[in-house]
Amino acid sequence: MVFKIVFLIIALVLVYLFFFKLSRGETPKAKSKKLEGEIMVECAACKTFVVDKDAIIKDGQFFCSKECAKL
Repeated sequence: MVFKIVFLIIALVLVYLFFFKLSRGETPKAKSKKLEGEIMVECAACKTFVVDKDAIIKDGQFFCSKECAKL
């Protein structure tokens, strides 16, 4: 009798995990992935946005090109 109750509890837990945890798309791999985005900055001259890695910094301001920075 005790074996049947333990088996029923285990079965209910497995059904819960299968339908509710996996239906949300939560997988161990998805949790471990870290999304890395790029930071966009505004050009001080023409007000367009450029990735901070590609921006030119002059006098503490970001510029999108050499023409805007007047280099």
